[in-house]
Amino acid sequence: MKQALVAVLAVAAAGSSPALACTLAPPATPEVKRQRTLDFQASLWDRSEAVFLASVERRGQVTIGGGGSMTGQEAVLRPILQLKGPRVASPVTVRHTSVTSCGPAPFLDALHPQAEGVFVVYASSAAPTGDGIIGTLAPKAVMEPRVLEAWAQAYGRETSR
Repeated sequence: MKQALVAVLAVAAAGSSPALACTLAPPATPEVKRQRTLDFQASLWDRSEAVFLASVERRGQVTIGGGGSMTGQEAVLRPILQLKGPRVASPVTVRHTSVTSCGPAPFLDALHPQAEGVFVVYASSAAPTGDGIIGTLAPKAVMEPRVLEAWAQAYGRETSR
C-alpha cells in the first residue's frame, strides 16, 4: 500500500503523461513520507471544487483504449456526504482510461480491484463527471486536517437533522 501511494505521488507530481516512466520516490524517513502524503492530500483539497464521500454502488471491468487487450476497472460512486462545494447528487462513474508504465491510469483508490466501501472523492468541478475526478482516497488514508474537519462538520449537520 505504501509503495503504491509513493508511486501515485510520483505520478501525480509529474502529471499523468502516458510516456512517464514509473519511478518510485527515493527512500525516506517516516516523517518525510508523512509530509509528502499531507502535501499531496492538501493539493487535492486545494484543486477541488467539490469533495464528497461516496459509496461504491457498482463496479466492473473495462477494456482500456490504446492498451490492446489491457483491462482496467470501473466504479460507480454514489455521493453520500458533501464535504466541500455545492452538493453532488448524481452518481459519478470513474474508470481506467489509459495505461502507463505504472499500470492502468488514472490512479484512484476506488479503482483498486479489491476496493470496497466508501471513498473521499475529489472533483475538479462542482458538477463532476468521471474525467473531473482528480482523486479518491480510502477513509483510513485521509490525513489532511481540512478534510477531517469538513467531514466532522458535515456528519454533525447530517445527524442533527
